[in-house]
Parts: sequence; C-alpha cells; structure tokens
Amino acid sequence: MDIKNIESEVLDIVVAILIVFVFYQLLGIAFGTSHPIDVVVSESMLPNLKPGDLVICMKDKPKIGDIVIYSGIENYPIIHRVIGINDSYCREKINGTCYHIKGDNNEISDPPISEKQIMCVVKLRVPYLGYPRYLIYKLIGF
Repeated sequence: MDIKNIESEVLDIVVAILIVFVFYQLLGIAFGTSHPIDVVVSESMLPNLKPGDLVICMKDKPKIGDIVIYSGIENYPIIHRVIGINDSYCREKINGTCYHIKGDNNEISDPPISEKQIMCVVKLRVPYLGYPRYLIYKLIGF
C-alpha cells in the first residue's frame, strides 16, 4: 500500500466517524434529548430489556409504566421503569414532581428522582443491535 492509499483510507474513516457523530447530534436535537440512543448494559430490566439491546428514546413526560433513562450517580445514565409519580415514597424525599423508579429485575426500588434527572422516555427497543458497545463496556469493566 502506498502513502496515498493510506491517506485515503484514514480520510474515509475520519469522514465516517464525523457522519456518525453529526447524525447522533441531529437525532438528539430532533428527539429533544442528549441520549436519543443508548445500550442496555445490565440485567436490571430483564426480561423486558436485555444486555446488548439498543433503545431509542425521546424527551417526553413519563407516565407510570414507562421505561426512562435518568441521570444517576455521577451523571451515569440508568434505564429503569417508573412505578410511581408523586407517591408517598417520593414526596418525603423530593420537593416538586418526583418519580419512584425500579429495575424490573431488581428486588428494591431506586432512590426517588426529580423531574430534572429524567433524560428521556424509551420508545423503541432493538434487540442485540447494541451488543458491540455492551461487549466493550464489559471489557473495560463497566
């Protein structure tokens, strides 16, 4: 391979990465969220969401039963289900609209979260499409 071919290949890769990045940003703007696409990386939502599933979500007002992505500890995104809104469990802990959240496969619920912690509501699940990212997370220890 000569230097021109290598330069061409590198340029193609850089352009492809830029296209994916721009597409992701435009999707986020269209869906009203910074996380329009995410990957399930734990078993907390089994059997409904499996590790490696890709989820597509939009900014929306969550209802009981909706699966949401919310900002957890250190702003790490967590995908769990809304099981209560402004219930007694929440109101004791948070002023304003609060959400009672739980992973379908978890024994106990999460601490209550505020409305501002909700990033988006999951609208679509695509099985296995996020598996490459899931494997990378597992390899680096997430």
